[in-house]
Amino acid sequence: MFYREQGPAIMEWKVVPIEFFYSSVLLIFLYIFITGFHDEGNLIATIVASRSLNVRLIFLLAFLSQFFGTLLLGTKVAQSTVFGLFRMELIAGNPKETAKMVCAAMLGAILWNIVTWIGGIPSSSSHAIIGGLMGPFVMKFGFAVINARGILLSVLLPLFTSPMIGFFFGYLIFKCSETVFGNRSVRIKKLFQGMQISTCVLINAFQGSNDSQKGIGILALLLMVNAGSSVFMVPQGVVPAAAFTIALGLVFGGMKMIRSVGTKIYNVKSLHSMSAQTSALLVIACASVLGFPVSGTQIVNSSILGVGAADRPNAVGWLYAKDMLTAWLVTIPVSFLLSSGFYWAFHYLGG
Repeated sequence: MFYREQGPAIMEWKVVPIEFFYSSVLLIFLYIFITGFHDEGNLIATIVASRSLNVRLIFLLAFLSQFFGTLLLGTKVAQSTVFGLFRMELIAGNPKETAKMVCAAMLGAILWNIVTWIGGIPSSSSHAIIGGLMGPFVMKFGFAVINARGILLSVLLPLFTSPMIGFFFGYLIFKCSETVFGNRSVRIKKLFQGMQISTCVLINAFQGSNDSQKGIGILALLLMVNAGSSVFMVPQGVVPAAAFTIALGLVFGGMKMIRSVGTKIYNVKSLHSMSAQTSALLVIACASVLGFPVSGTQIVNSSILGVGAADRPNAVGWLYAKDMLTAWLVTIPVSFLLSSGFYWAFHYLGG
């Protein structure tokens, strides 16, 4: 395969090794698809569980919002994924090994996502891909390859603080909503339920874009190393393909996580749903505009916990929340180890 580098200083033809390149591209899109059915159902879980809107309408709105959100909201998160994680000057110049490492990273993240999806545990695909990426690159280059400042400020800090903010907003918004709408007539409550159409559209647009861009960023990393370039590049057609892939994943797999999130954390009604959706939307939209990779799964779930704590703390599924928290904490190290194992197999057994 040949790729033409278009950098500011040079323009030359470079040969790109194909042993792992095509496999890497396929696995990146498989990861995006699995993220769709693993994570994106969480974004509409409270609306479905509260029976606020018709289920078919919800899925149609979510599909279209995920597609057009990814298509139109830029690539800031993709760039944060590339430059926030690694010191690119250490990776450049070794395209064959980079393709192997990306393959291993994708396999580690995908395997962990499948395990947690089968178990109905709302772990984070965002955490899985961060751990999955770090494993092979650290094995190859050591911890010096990690951009310590970038991963702390642009990746880990947003990932771990956004759920806490979601919990706080969920608690606060529900308390305010209960005061304003709690004793109003059924007609007002129905109007309030209708407002969830806008939150459904916006939250899926922003988080769909945020999640799919992590895969886009990995593909850009692969192309940058292959081209020997430090210029961030996303070929034409990649963004629409990623948009369709993540939206399709939501449609195929969303209901399993919806049953877990919408019922096991808290038995949500329309007021709970609207409060949790609004809270999650505020956090996700701000993170996506700033270019921070965040986990929609964590933010939505923590928002529901905040709403439940504000309404009836004794009715919150705290044991399920504990299992969920455990999955969040172990995802990065487990996916790190899984992807490291795959890279070891590629490197030492495959030559």
